Amino acid sequence: MNSLVTEFSLILKNEDKVLTELSEKQKEMRKVLMEKNWDGLLKVMSQVNNLSESFQEFDSRRDEIQEQLKTEELKPFLESISALRSKLLKCKVENQVISNYVTVTRQFIAEVVEKALPQTRNKNYTKTGALTQPQTSSVLVDVRG
Repeated sequence: MNSLVTEFSLILKNEDKVLTELSEKQKEMRKVLMEKNWDGLLKVMSQVNNLSESFQEFDSRRDEIQEQLKTEELKPFLESISALRSKLLKCKVENQVISNYVTVTRQFIAEVVEKALPQTRNKNYTKTGALTQPQTSSVLVDVRG
């Protein structure tokens, strides 16, 4: 077995391992996001970013090797490559779910803040006709209950 085939096999195993870890971290990320555990979210996001960078390095090297190998040499790995693509697709779907949740939540919070603290979006002019910047409204919160 030549060294490229051996390296290719090792890279596939490493990619599989990274995608498995990434999938677990994405589930953890969704959990801490739903619990609004911001410290935990930052920690998990850092781990996800590290895993993503690691996967990208493996994947670029795999592409390089795959271009050098002959079709006959790749045949034994087709099932592994297919399984990797399936795992990668699951990770992308999970990313999209998390992204959609964040987008919807961000929009909801923006609407609540806008209704609670309406801001003027129009241009304001002084009596002399000079343009002034809209000012944020003062808010008084009664904490006595």
